[in-house]
Amino acid sequence: MSSFHQLRFVITVSLLQLISLCSLAQNTTQSAIDALKDSLAIKTGKERVEILGDLGFKYRTINKDSAWHYVLLADKEAKATGDRDLQGRISMNLAILKTEAGDYEDAISSYKLAMTLVDSTNGSPTLSFVYHNMANAYERMGVIDTAIYYSLKALRRYEIANDSLRMASVRLNIASQYRVIKEYELSEKVNMEALEMYRALGDVFFQAAIENNLALLNNDQERYEKALVHAKESLKLWQSVGQRLVIAYSYTNLGIAQKGLNQLNEAEESLKNALKLQQERGDRYEVIFLKMHLADVLNRRGNYAEAADLGKEAYQGAVDDDLLTFQQKTALTLSRIYENQRNYQNALVYLQKSTAAQDSLFITEKAKEVLKLKEQYETEQKENEILRQQNELVKSDLALKKRDIILLAGGGMAALFLVIGFVVFRDQRLKARAQEREAALQRAMIEAKAQESLKEQRIRIARDLHDNIGSQLTYITSIIESAKKGIDQGEAYITGKLVQMGQFAIITISELRDTIWAMNKDEISLVDIQERTKELAAMVHEATDDAIMVKIESDPSDVVFNSFAGMNLFRIIQEGVNNAVKHSKTTQIHIKFNEMAESVGVSISDTGKGFNLKDKSLGNGLRIMKTRAEKSGIDLVLESTIGKGTTIQLNLAKP
Repeated sequence: MSSFHQLRFVITVSLLQLISLCSLAQNTTQSAIDALKDSLAIKTGKERVEILGDLGFKYRTINKDSAWHYVLLADKEAKATGDRDLQGRISMNLAILKTEAGDYEDAISSYKLAMTLVDSTNGSPTLSFVYHNMANAYERMGVIDTAIYYSLKALRRYEIANDSLRMASVRLNIASQYRVIKEYELSEKVNMEALEMYRALGDVFFQAAIENNLALLNNDQERYEKALVHAKESLKLWQSVGQRLVIAYSYTNLGIAQKGLNQLNEAEESLKNALKLQQERGDRYEVIFLKMHLADVLNRRGNYAEAADLGKEAYQGAVDDDLLTFQQKTALTLSRIYENQRNYQNALVYLQKSTAAQDSLFITEKAKEVLKLKEQYETEQKENEILRQQNELVKSDLALKKRDIILLAGGGMAALFLVIGFVVFRDQRLKARAQEREAALQRAMIEAKAQESLKEQRIRIARDLHDNIGSQLTYITSIIESAKKGIDQGEAYITGKLVQMGQFAIITISELRDTIWAMNKDEISLVDIQERTKELAAMVHEATDDAIMVKIESDPSDVVFNSFAGMNLFRIIQEGVNNAVKHSKTTQIHIKFNEMAESVGVSISDTGKGFNLKDKSLGNGLRIMKTRAEKSGIDLVLESTIGKGTTIQLNLAKP
């Protein structure tokens, strides 16, 4: 899963709107289902398959078992017809059900199969629906950049077809994606525009869906009073049109808002209503999330035993489904529950599990990011090569036509005029095609450059977050190790260590916010860097119980760097200290700032065990420091002597 990570209760409008095979009624009713069943008895072949698929789609919000029954039957009979487009549409229906059940990887596979089967001409709406729904699956997985990519592909096809209603629908998905990347104002603006449109159309179902999205948006911003209003309106509207299962989302957002307002009795009731409905729907992802929040509510109310049972169910579900984000959050909730029960041993165990899940989450996200960048790069290269070959074919075709003109010229003046007229027409048309293809190639190259720039920015931000959070987790790990060694010293000692860990968790959050703030600044002063280094030293002292002492030498300075160079200078210092704490077995670290006429020097030295600079198995920390130094114009010299220690010398020119 992606670093956001997991998405919470997004009502993806397209899953509820797009047609499955034939016509789609806006509000599924029992009478419509009965009419389809009557038709089913007299239909055969493709018409029967279409009705089966439509029945499965209409049952989605009423009875999940019936929905699966009819869609699986449609899938079996569609294969017997040999109609590829029909098979593709049924495959899309299966993918929608898998998405709603939380089987996102299987859903993506079914969507990709549908892409290879359905009619792909511009006039065909089915491929647009596949793109639209596949974007929803990626969004629920937390892979937001890919979700936006397929949403935009769907939007372009809807624009070609002039389908204004579905253009609005896909924009709602993009609004949801804005919410995930915390562009809250944009998300709210698009949602409100869509709400007015659906009110004008009298479409109650989608009014409810947007009200639910607005409740979620306000919960994300901790504006719980507003979230409560939107969640109640969503619940009322959906109930008014007979929607029984989908109101689980309204209850969820209602419960989250009530929890935020400390209305714990009401929150427990709402979340339990949501849990019952989601268990009936079979959405494992939502069930795990609801159990986690219910455990938190029960913990706050003092029902520790019930809270622990629910928390353990949620944690095991997260482990079974490999949901790292939920493992981390649920383990942290369980740690708090056991702490309230004064069961400090279990509190420590689950705190360690939370930390381990956080580490695994970062490694997994990094690997996925690298693989995704590689795949996107290869795709762009293939597309560019296709465009180049097409351009070559056009040029070759043009050369052949010109040769034909010369051969036909001897046929006489009358024939010559006819040929010239024909050639001019063909020449102009081919030139127009060539220009169009060249323009397409140019656009592709510009888009590729923009994507590459975006990738570099994302990688740089990910590296900044990793270094900062990684160092904080190192100190928390040190406290945990100290607590394990002193577990026989009694509850007071363990309590003290847990308090320390809580403090460092708060500091970690603060450092994360500082990183984001710093990346938005135009400049960072040397004094800022010196002060942050002193804070870093204090954290080392506390995390190691003064087993490692950090000495800092610095003088007042008015030097100011641009934010990129300044932040990278501090990150290299931070990584150097972090490496010394983790690997050197030193008792002393010495950091010296030295301002010279045209540059600023910084040295980080320790008295530890040192290492062999020729060793090819050096860790990621040293490689990260060298990469940062190269990209920001910092001279980095590394010296290490086995048995004596290590020194890192940095030199950065003044602006």
